[in-house]
Amino acid sequence: MKKLFAYSALLCSTLFFAQEGTRVYPFLNLPFSARQAAMGGDAVSIRDYDVSFAGVNPAVMNIEQDEMLAINYASYLADSKYGTFTYARDLQEAHLISLSARYMDYGRMPRTDESANIDGEFGAMDASVGVGYAYQFDEDWTIGGSANFVTSKIDTYASMAVVGNAGVTYHNRKSNETVALVFRNFGYQFKTFNGLRENVAFRVDLGYTRILDEFPLAFTITAHDLQQFNISQDYNNNGQPISWQRKFADHFSLGAELFPQQAFNIRLGYNIRRGNELAVLDQRSFAGLSAGFGIKISSFRFDYAHVRYHNASNTNMFGLTLDLIEVSGNRR
Repeated sequence: MKKLFAYSALLCSTLFFAQEGTRVYPFLNLPFSARQAAMGGDAVSIRDYDVSFAGVNPAVMNIEQDEMLAINYASYLADSKYGTFTYARDLQEAHLISLSARYMDYGRMPRTDESANIDGEFGAMDASVGVGYAYQFDEDWTIGGSANFVTSKIDTYASMAVVGNAGVTYHNRKSNETVALVFRNFGYQFKTFNGLRENVAFRVDLGYTRILDEFPLAFTITAHDLQQFNISQDYNNNGQPISWQRKFADHFSLGAELFPQQAFNIRLGYNIRRGNELAVLDQRSFAGLSAGFGIKISSFRFDYAHVRYHNASNTNMFGLTLDLIEVSGNRR
């Protein structure tokens, strides 16, 4: 664990002052599952049966996810549709692989010219599909990586890219704690929309999860977007410049799960940046909060999340995980 913290400190010192350019494929940074959405939206250090987290951090793959299949769906903001798929397989001798996919359908929109004349409709969508690999090279340590093909289409324009994720995870069974460092969405756009190559939505996340011994509670703290220090808006709701303390706090999201190792779970999360930037002046909007639950029935596990963005904008996400080993009549 000391090695991971040392590497993380070095990484933060070198990347905090990186400049942010134009970023494409931002849908890659949406929560991958209802469980992740309910716990703040950024968790990368949850290492258990939930195969959906392999789509975010391949280094959390483990033998509990063998032949697990997960599907998640949300009717997202502005009537857009968002969905994900994940499957993992144990190759024996500490080697695991996964398949994952996600899509975002933005629906149909009116096509207008510079004079606001409507000339039919057009659609837009984003999608990615990829394969992941993990190797547990030590009792407590796992490394993983994934390669994903990404495509985006807006009307008659389209772009394509190859994007990768890479992570390292430390998991201590005795203390029930996990630390994970993941580099997300680094890659190359080999087909552009209009000849101008754009940067992929790269980010660096560091997460910590602990299951308490004396109480049935797991908590998760995630420091996200560590590739640069300033990810905040320029001014707060009172029109004042954002302080460095606020810029620091905007990097964190929090999550908690009650009864984490039981058939029924209750989840709560808070995304500090979302809460700060989408808060309404002199109103209690509960922006940044999220909540949900999970329930296991036979070979199925159902997950639900409600995410609060704004008084006028909330999303509900649903997830279904299927244990193919139990479906076949075998026991784990």
